Amino acid sequence: MARILGRSVETKAPDAVKIAVLSSHLPSPDRTKTGGVAYVAHRQANALAQRGHNVTVFTSDERPADAYYQVRRVLSARPANPFRAWLWIWHLAFRYSTQDFSDFDIIHAHGNNALLRRQGPPLVRTLHGASWAEAIHAPTWKKRLWYLSLTPIELWEVSIASKVVAVSACTGQFVQGIEHVIPNSVDTEVFCPGPNLKYQHRHNHPAILFVGTLSGRKRGQMLLDLFQNQIRPALPEAELWMVSERNVQAPAVFSFVNPSESDLADLYRRAWVFCLPSTYEGFGIPYIESMACGTPVVATPNAGARELLEDGKWGVLAHPSELGTTLLSLLNDQARRCSLAQLGLQRAKAFAQDRVVDAYEELFTSMVNSKSQHNEGRGA
Repeated sequence: MARILGRSVETKAPDAVKIAVLSSHLPSPDRTKTGGVAYVAHRQANALAQRGHNVTVFTSDERPADAYYQVRRVLSARPANPFRAWLWIWHLAFRYSTQDFSDFDIIHAHGNNALLRRQGPPLVRTLHGASWAEAIHAPTWKKRLWYLSLTPIELWEVSIASKVVAVSACTGQFVQGIEHVIPNSVDTEVFCPGPNLKYQHRHNHPAILFVGTLSGRKRGQMLLDLFQNQIRPALPEAELWMVSERNVQAPAVFSFVNPSESDLADLYRRAWVFCLPSTYEGFGIPYIESMACGTPVVATPNAGARELLEDGKWGVLAHPSELGTTLLSLLNDQARRCSLAQLGLQRAKAFAQDRVVDAYEELFTSMVNSKSQHNEGRGA
């Protein structure tokens, strides 16, 4: 039996939309690693609920403490075993297909909608990347096979959707049928520069911040090796701060496992440079979080980073062979860091939460109105 949880929200306004959100996960303090999509779904649902829309998130997680929307738990947490996790994905898709969405005006799926029937409310599918691209950049054959097995599911999910939204234009290179590009947002009330944009208020030692996994496409281990073998020998006071799935024990390396959003924002603000050397990003939420906090971004030229940074206009792109030299140069150049901080703040405005929620609100409202007009026409 699905459980419904939620904080009280405003009474449904005459033009409000009743929205069912499908998100396998939501932010959880009990999980060592919470993916960016969980935070995206949570922020969007909260913002829409606070605007007076009636929002219910169908998920496998408990309701976050700050949620203004309702939650229906349709399945228990995802297992750690890879094979069981693959079966869990299908189980979740099946559980979604058994839900009664007839009372909703629209369904917004962040994934797992493969078994939904075409009849019913209009369905918007948001792609946060492409499984085919993930497969190309997977570091192991097991991971590659995992993503390849998800590719036909993703293509079917797109084919049955009423509208398909991608969070970046680069996703369109791998998936056909994308009609809208609406980027992910950053909450500028949380991720903001504050007084720490002044460099005398930053950490007293050169600090590089990394947010991601040690293994896989995020390449945290590569950055760690680079720091130990190249950066710290040349700059002994340098520190590496790693927000990752486990603690790292190494000289001048500090680990932070699953910090709160406010704590993460403080890490961005205090760091001298943010570096995420991924092989692939469908978007790259940490890039815009860092820019919104006024911290320069250094990335390898993956698809998401190239799009967000516009090939180096708003941050620094460096090939892996040049990454160590690039980081050292930036850590030793305060004037350039200040310049990049200002550019990043300017760029982050394009991803302000209100702008992104406006775009989804407009899309949802137009689809609901179009369906209402269609139904009225059939009844005439």
